[in-house]
Amino acid sequence: MCETSQDTNSLPVLLHVQTFTARYDPIEDRIFLNTVDATGAKQVIYLTRRLMDQIIPVLAKHLEDKTPKGVPPDVVQSMTQERVRQARKSEAQAEPVQADPETPRWLCTTIQMSKQPSGLAVTLTGDAACKAQIPLADPHLRTVLDILRNSYAKAGWDLRVFPEWLGSEQNAAWQVRLN
Repeated sequence: MCETSQDTNSLPVLLHVQTFTARYDPIEDRIFLNTVDATGAKQVIYLTRRLMDQIIPVLAKHLEDKTPKGVPPDVVQSMTQERVRQARKSEAQAEPVQADPETPRWLCTTIQMSKQPSGLAVTLTGDAACKAQIPLADPHLRTVLDILRNSYAKAGWDLRVFPEWLGSEQNAAWQVRLN
C-alpha cells in the first residue's frame, strides 16, 4: 500500500506532511486525512476512534501544560483557542487536499509524539511500509483539535473526550496548512 525505499531493504519512506484535509468516512466509520508533502506526494491515512480517543487527551494536556502558574487553565485555554480561531478566519483558505483513486491508503495503528520547541512532532505509523510525520506548532495543534471535534460531531461520536475549554466550535476549517 505505501511506498518503500528501493535501496534500503524496503524501509518505509517517511512522508513529511505539509498539508492535510480531514474527513469522516461513514462506511469505514473512521476519520481519514488526505495528506500531501512538499513534493506533491499524497497518502490517505485512516484513524480509528479508539486510537483518537487515546491521543486527544494527550494533545489537550500538551496545551494545558503551557498555562501560566496561578491562572485558571480553562480560562486561558478557552481564550487562546478563540484567538487562534479568529486568526484562522482572517487567513486565506487553501484548497482542500483531494485524493485520487490511485493514492496510497493505509490504517494508522500507532501515533507517537515528541515535543518540539514550538509544539509537537506527530508520527503516524501503519504496517511496516507506512509512516508519516506531521509537525504541529501549538496554533496548528489547536486547529487540529477543532477539526477532530467537528469530525467526531459529524460521526455522532461521544464528544466527552475533548476538553471543555474547546467549546463547541462548528465552523472550524477542515484543512491544515503547516507552513
